[in-house]
Amino acid sequence: MTGFHFDASARAVLRSLVPVLCPADAVPLADSIIDHLELTLGAAPAMMGRGFKLGLLAYDLGSLPRYFRRAHLLAGDKAERYFASWEHGLTPLQVQLARALNQLVGLACYEQPEMTAAVGYAPAPWIEKVTRKRLSVYKDDIDKQARQILAPDPLRPAVQLKKVAHGRR
Repeated sequence: MTGFHFDASARAVLRSLVPVLCPADAVPLADSIIDHLELTLGAAPAMMGRGFKLGLLAYDLGSLPRYFRRAHLLAGDKAERYFASWEHGLTPLQVQLARALNQLVGLACYEQPEMTAAVGYAPAPWIEKVTRKRLSVYKDDIDKQARQILAPDPLRPAVQLKKVAHGRR
């Protein structure tokens, strides 16, 4: 864990983007979505997290000339139009940040159990069915491979698998 966290300002910007980038059902999950986004960016290189935070600050302050308020205070149509202006922005950095926000916030949104249930995404039964089928169809191949893996090493006959597995020789 890298300890990556958004400050209050960045969280406010992201919270304001949830209604823009996610379905209405996701709005009550905004804090969980932001927490998931923190985990995602915490797994990325530190420079990416810093760049993302700077991008959020630029996005937040960029609305001042047009709307006379920071982006995290915009709501409804104004928030939608402002984000769209970044999606089709004048600079490649605006466009890339908007894409990253759309993708990462969308991913974090649909990783929430409530949202996966809302869209009917339940892969576990399918995975179980396919696993059973593959285990029956490829049973002989699986058994053969298991025997090969567990067989003594012909190049090192004195080394037994149990001893290696326990860190002893």
